[in-house]
Amino acid sequence: MSPRLSSLDGVLETARRRGPFTVVVACGHDPAALNAIAMAEEQDLARAILVGDPGLIGPAIGALPSRLKNAEIVDAPDEESSVNRAVELVRTGAGQILLKGKTQTGTLLHAVLDRENGLRTGRLLSDAFLFEYPTKDGTRLICITDGGINLQPDLIAKRQILENAVTLYHKLGYARPRVAVLSAVETVIPGHGPSLDAAALARMAHCGQIADCEVEGPLSLDLSVSPEAAEKKGHSGDVAGRADILLCPDIISANLLAKSTTYFARYRLAHVIMGATAPVLIPSRSDKPEAKLLSIALGAMTVRGS
Repeated sequence: MSPRLSSLDGVLETARRRGPFTVVVACGHDPAALNAIAMAEEQDLARAILVGDPGLIGPAIGALPSRLKNAEIVDAPDEESSVNRAVELVRTGAGQILLKGKTQTGTLLHAVLDRENGLRTGRLLSDAFLFEYPTKDGTRLICITDGGINLQPDLIAKRQILENAVTLYHKLGYARPRVAVLSAVETVIPGHGPSLDAAALARMAHCGQIADCEVEGPLSLDLSVSPEAAEKKGHSGDVAGRADILLCPDIISANLLAKSTTYFARYRLAHVIMGATAPVLIPSRSDKPEAKLLSIALGAMTVRGS
């Protein structure tokens, strides 16, 4: 297992040492995606295969503030063919990371999930959002999941979302990542689905049904990340106050929590879709170029054999 990474700079540097990786961009004329690829190329992290209409990709490359040196253009005349061709290139091994360009997230994921020609593994797809959390001793990486794909996951889906995030943390050098299953309070409330699911997931982990991680729930947010709150409330355990992964009840709570780290706290971020045969990146249009670069690095950490 690689050394445990506690910062996004550490993720970037480790990915750079293992690279360069080939990133396939579906509908490759998107300026934000091209800027991220240019930054990744400068860092010797990645080279690009840009799939789409050359008549659109060429001018978009020409408008970049820095020149792309090693990008390959694969002709695909429209959005559907571009997305399908990009997925095919990753499926056949020509590329290692799939990045959304000028296409809708739903269109890309539909191709990823195609039973015949997609990147399915039989597992649920879920978004793992990492942010860099400053502490008195340095920084920590904390994951919020799933704020991007699964609307109202049931217990079975939550287990897979949890396991996807744990897989990511193993890639980051964590032997037994600590998972907090979030609820409004740290007690089980009769008839309250999130608290009941949290308790069930904790029991599964305790019984060995969920492996290679520590799981506790239900936990409130303060008890999950604040040692001071855990001490004041007299709550002990392996996870309380030190959670690496925050498993949220639904997409709304996860999405809002993730965006609050960006827009209120202005923490650095990266995120990747887990559960496919290759990392899939669906950055938000509002993500900064650095976030897209760091997402490429995070995706690179999950490439098989890297």
